[in-house]
Amino acid sequence: MIRRACAAGAAILMAGPAAAQDSFPSFSAEFSVELETDYTFSSTDPAAELADTYATIGADLSLAFTAATSLNAGFVFEPVLDPAGDRFFEDHGLYLEQLFLAHEFEGVTLMLGKFNPAFGAAPDAPGIYGADFAEDYELTERIGAAIAVPFEAFGGEHAVNFAVFMADTTFLSDSIFQDRGRTREIDGGVSNTQSPESFALWTESVYGDTGVNFGLQYQSRGQGDLYDQSGVLVGLTQGFGEDMPVLLAEVGYFPHFDGAEESALYGTIGIEAPVGPVTLSGVYAIRDVEATDTDHLVTATAEYGIFENVTAGIGYRFGHEAGENSHTLGVLLAYEFGVGLE
Repeated sequence: MIRRACAAGAAILMAGPAAAQDSFPSFSAEFSVELETDYTFSSTDPAAELADTYATIGADLSLAFTAATSLNAGFVFEPVLDPAGDRFFEDHGLYLEQLFLAHEFEGVTLMLGKFNPAFGAAPDAPGIYGADFAEDYELTERIGAAIAVPFEAFGGEHAVNFAVFMADTTFLSDSIFQDRGRTREIDGGVSNTQSPESFALWTESVYGDTGVNFGLQYQSRGQGDLYDQSGVLVGLTQGFGEDMPVLLAEVGYFPHFDGAEESALYGTIGIEAPVGPVTLSGVYAIRDVEATDTDHLVTATAEYGIFENVTAGIGYRFGHEAGENSHTLGVLLAYEFGVGLE
């Protein structure tokens, strides 16, 4: 949730499991299983009124060769097609989201392979629907290299993450069980180039309960795109003490968004607060793409820990998108667990 956005250091690169082991090689894995139903019960577009029940299963695997070097993989099993009507556990595909070699020396982590470059805190906004707009600029499934440098200075903890990359156009961009289609260079899209010509810089600074984030990116245009895409992000996270609310705010501006003529402005503000055994959260976000109607998102979520590592949630989403209004209710059951072998 929001607190994840405050975490400085190289943990973003998943290179940590090896450090806790005493003998090598060793294997560790973390799994997340989510069952969710989204019911859009009212919309100015009748075709959008539907119920969608699906699973999202993630597996992060790490094979540590030494305390510093590991091979990491991330698999995702989820629907890979948009719903055309009511849907019940349909259109699920399995794909490899990440596969990279990581090496850590003196606190600095290097990574090479397929990975999700660090960029933005709002893609981790709280609640079932809180990240829906911010996920537009989240960077995933890129091939290249990255470095994460944590350090302490000026009374705070800091991390600088820098990545150079290109889009994955290998066979790893496809999925099994349900074909989502392999990405090819002819498909175009920013960072879909023959070599790693794009980059992202993401910095995090934490001063007590306050986190300050900054991001800068450049993505080369692909075939058919008119322009390269650039972007800048500024964010703030603010806590108010243990078991107190946490506030998230982030603004991003992207000239020539997605390689097109238009620029895009994104803004997200969210709050998460524990109230007894329940965690409440709410998010308001805007998406303003030049020459189109401004989109608005309002969400509210209540989550309750049923058992250890098992959480149930219920959420509400109001969206004003492409001139249409919609209201959605969602329920979520999530389970997380990990295993380790030496």
